[in-house]
Amino acid sequence: MIGWARAIGVVVMAAVGVAGVLMSPPPGKQLVDDGLQKLWSMSEKQAQAYLLKHPDIAVDLANSDSKYVDELWTDATPKERASALRNAPQLIGNLEGVDYTDRDKANRIYLARATASTKKRVAAKPQDETAQFRLRALKAVKASLVGKRNPRRYLVELTPAPRPLAAVAVGNPDTAMQMTFDVPGMGTYADDMQLWAQAAQNVYEEQGRAGAPANRAVIAWIGYVTPPPGIDAALGGYAARGAPRLVAALRGFTVSRDGAVGVDLSVIAHSYGTTTAANALASAKLGVFAFVMLGSAGIEENIRDARSLHAEHVYAGEAAGDTQAQWGRLTRRDPRAPSFGATILHVEGSSGKLPVTNHEPIKHSNWNNDPTSAAYAKVTDMNELAKKFSEHVTTFGYLDAGTESLANAATATTRYPTRGLL
Repeated sequence: MIGWARAIGVVVMAAVGVAGVLMSPPPGKQLVDDGLQKLWSMSEKQAQAYLLKHPDIAVDLANSDSKYVDELWTDATPKERASALRNAPQLIGNLEGVDYTDRDKANRIYLARATASTKKRVAAKPQDETAQFRLRALKAVKASLVGKRNPRRYLVELTPAPRPLAAVAVGNPDTAMQMTFDVPGMGTYADDMQLWAQAAQNVYEEQGRAGAPANRAVIAWIGYVTPPPGIDAALGGYAARGAPRLVAALRGFTVSRDGAVGVDLSVIAHSYGTTTAANALASAKLGVFAFVMLGSAGIEENIRDARSLHAEHVYAGEAAGDTQAQWGRLTRRDPRAPSFGATILHVEGSSGKLPVTNHEPIKHSNWNNDPTSAAYAKVTDMNELAKKFSEHVTTFGYLDAGTESLANAATATTRYPTRGLL
């Protein structure tokens, strides 16, 4: 098991690799080939020492062409792939072009190692807030995976940064014929993974009711650093940095599925996630079927209209009770404006569906729907608890089960729905 000092070294190395994705040119094929060959030919101890001594290898792999990685990974023997998973899970688990089943295996290995080393760090330095957050995030990621899940969940991304990024797939992306990425907005971090994975689960189940194919998947993608609530959500820096990561994730899916011919790839984004996702979709033709924006924090002025997003269909919806989204649009455009050209998605509640009442993406889960759960442990006054719980059960976010918003988002992302938009 990697000790904390060694883990920090790997963290720094991987952070350099992530930055390299945005700044460095793609490495030559031979460099990538050599890097992977070394990872699967060494022992675990040798591989970790090699990566700490040669952080440039992490940069090369992070910048590598996903199509070439896919070719190398496919051509590798089962023994070679198993060695690479064991020797460098923190790299293989995030390497676009590697199939998602193997990425899940690698990330679960890394999750266990990272959790163990972070627990030791917290025990040694209880006041270390970075370590405390990291441990909360890792525990939340693990909790989103354990237990009986239908369908199976896959850990398809887990960065080794002090503030981890992560992505959990509901359903198998390696076989899905309908693939949806859920992109979060401000204030959503990896320690929110349980709730964000529940949002993805809600989308998955509602897509089934809308007539989606059985072999589908939804990825709860916390793959970029979201801005904290406040003025940062009105600025564009977080979206500018996050968009290339979403582009890489979408391209990685397409490559890993041999071009994804016949697969419908969609994006559902909330709040500031709509800004990030719009930047990504406007920057490249990614083969997106539907792009759904909920409670948008606004689209940058340089994106002229919905056609600039290179998606077959573009939707936007916002609740009357959402008083926060407008603040993100102080310097950006409302995608619901007629001149933008998006199809308006109704979210106010109709046909027996619940209305969205605020800006949040999701309010309800089995965890916080129970007044006796740990979610309310700090509320000791029974009257206060009753008031708090009453407010909870009467408020609904954009991706809560039973809402018109969820039903319409699921229908919009299904090419041949058995029902129309509400």
